[in-house]
Amino acid sequence: MDIVIVGNGKIGHAIAEGLRRARPSWPVRILGRSDDCAPAGEADVVLLCVKPLQVRAALASLAPALKHDSTLVSVAAKTTLAFLRELLPQGVGVVRAMPNLPVSELVGMTALACESDATGIACAETIFAAMGRTVRVEERLMDAATAMNGCGPAYAYVIVEAWIDAGIKLGFSYETSRTLVAQTLLGAAASVLASDEHPAALKTAVTTPAGCTIEGLMQLEDGRIRSTIVRAIIAAAKA
Repeated sequence: MDIVIVGNGKIGHAIAEGLRRARPSWPVRILGRSDDCAPAGEADVVLLCVKPLQVRAALASLAPALKHDSTLVSVAAKTTLAFLRELLPQGVGVVRAMPNLPVSELVGMTALACESDATGIACAETIFAAMGRTVRVEERLMDAATAMNGCGPAYAYVIVEAWIDAGIKLGFSYETSRTLVAQTLLGAAASVLASDEHPAALKTAVTTPAGCTIEGLMQLEDGRIRSTIVRAIIAAAKA
């Protein structure tokens, strides 16, 4: 599969790095917005990784170069399929994707949306599944997906930072605290994905009567951690 990434930002480079690690046999090229678009004409899939306000200008130069049986996958937030379709030649498949930066580590999460008669969605799934997990969602939920998984690593990093600080306060070195926290979160996430149990049931399994876990959980509840996280994600979805 011949892939061209348009955009020199962080997500474009994260995808390129992930693909080079996961599928080294796939040719992957990155084009800046001002670069010659000719290489896009040879690609099976073009990943449009530019900011929303740059989409129209990028497609004005890119669209004439696209093959009629190619697929354009847009990573631009809040840019609808209908808007993209207006700027693309007939026959070009169009898909929206919202990956996150951990695609570079092959543990990314990508939400995908497509037209009802879309071509290219299977191609997009193959690309992003090589770098983690994918889900198909209705297009109306793509802004919500942006808040959930696109922005999600930033929320996790805030929690990780505070948790590491707690370890340092308790006497661990930064390096030891970071390892304790990151591996614990990795294990908890793996448990959620591997189990059909609700997270509340998994939490209960860790929480022994009158133990230290319930003491920590009470502090989190006093800090309104649940409602704070919910409000933060809803605010991001509406931004």
